[in-house]
Amino acid sequence: MSIRQVTFNWQWLELPTDVTRTARREAQRTVSRQLIQQLLPVPLAYHRLGQPYFPSQPQLGVSVSHTYQLVMVALGPGPLGIDVEQVRPHDLDAIRRAFTPAEWYLLQTLSAQERQRLGWQLWTAKEAVLKLVGCGLTHAPRQVEVLDLKHGRVRYQTQLYQLTPLALPATYVGFLAQHV
Repeated sequence: MSIRQVTFNWQWLELPTDVTRTARREAQRTVSRQLIQQLLPVPLAYHRLGQPYFPSQPQLGVSVSHTYQLVMVALGPGPLGIDVEQVRPHDLDAIRRAFTPAEWYLLQTLSAQERQRLGWQLWTAKEAVLKLVGCGLTHAPRQVEVLDLKHGRVRYQTQLYQLTPLALPATYVGFLAQHV
C-alpha cells in the first residue's frame, strides 16, 4: 500500500469519571491499536520504548497520542510524531525545566489563560518532536527549542523540524512534527 500523505484517525473514549489511571491507559492502548489497524490492516509491532511500526512497511511513520478521553493516531510517509493535550489548569512552575529560558520568559508575559494555552502548545510541540526522533520523554523536553510556533519551526540538537497544528476541538492543542 502506498501512502503519500499523513492520515489521522481518532476516537473519543467514553469512560466513567472514576476510572483508574491503569484502566484508562489500557483503554487508550487498545483503542490506539484499533485506530492504527483501521488505517492500515497489516501486522503492527512496537519498538523498545513503545513506538508502533509496521515491519512490512518500514518506510511508513506511525505515531500515537492520547490525553484523557481523546486518542489520536497518525500514519504517513517517513518519520513523524504527534502529540495532543487537553488545555487544562496546570502549574507550569512545576515543569519549568521543560522550557528554554526564552520560552519561559514569553510565558511570563502572558495572562494566566494565555499562559496555560501556550504552555500546552509548547509542550505538545516538544513531545511531538521527541516522538518523531524515537526517544519520547526519555530526553528532556527543554532540549527541543521552539523557534517560531506560528510558522512551525523547531530545533532539536542541530536538526530543524516542521510543526503542523492539528485540527482539534477548542479545548485541545496538538501538533504533527516532521523533518523539514
